[in-house]
Amino acid sequence: MSGHREFLGISAPRWALLAALLLAVGALSLVVRDRLALEWSVASLRALVSRAGLWGPVVYVALLAFRFAVLVPSSILLTAAGLCFGAGPGMLYATLGLTLSGLLKFAVASIAGRDFLLRQLPGAWRSALEVGDQRSTVGGLALVCAYPFGPKHVFQIAAILSGMSLWKYAVAVASGAKFRAGAFAFLGEAVATGQGLLVVSILLLSVGAIPLLIPSWRAWLFSARGAVA
Repeated sequence: MSGHREFLGISAPRWALLAALLLAVGALSLVVRDRLALEWSVASLRALVSRAGLWGPVVYVALLAFRFAVLVPSSILLTAAGLCFGAGPGMLYATLGLTLSGLLKFAVASIAGRDFLLRQLPGAWRSALEVGDQRSTVGGLALVCAYPFGPKHVFQIAAILSGMSLWKYAVAVASGAKFRAGAFAFLGEAVATGQGLLVVSILLLSVGAIPLLIPSWRAWLFSARGAVA
């Protein structure tokens, strides 16, 4: 029997860790939004990375990893990777940022605990997670993370709550993130150079349309979208 007191099923040390993590994220959000004047635009991100100089890649990876705190959509950040660094390096940095973001979710979920998180979720979320839980294999999660559009966090949380080990989760997220990051990095480079933009855009939209042709995936995407709206 543990000597630690519990509140809502979480021990005091876990609450302390969770609070410290959330406070750190909140502090980062305030610094970035207020002092760096970050906006919802690729141009703003490009200017920020340029001002950072040699620290540009580090700033970019941190922004992508903590994008939920700075309130910048992933599509803007991922496209900015190709504009700021080129397709190859941009894909590398974006992959790292997406992977770190996924690992942050794993850390928060592990600290809070499965039972506590499930109790806090509304019914619509639980329904979406049940479908995600049924597909929480390494290959399935990698495919979801590789898909350029749609809700990734629902499947990632489902994989975590299903008991997927850290290394399997990390491999799946990193493998899928590489393809998603590469698609947007090439788009960003095409925008910067003005070459191949039409081809890259058509390929990206074509890949995005693939799940809509599969009835089961189409049904889940619409249900998940409604659950998190």
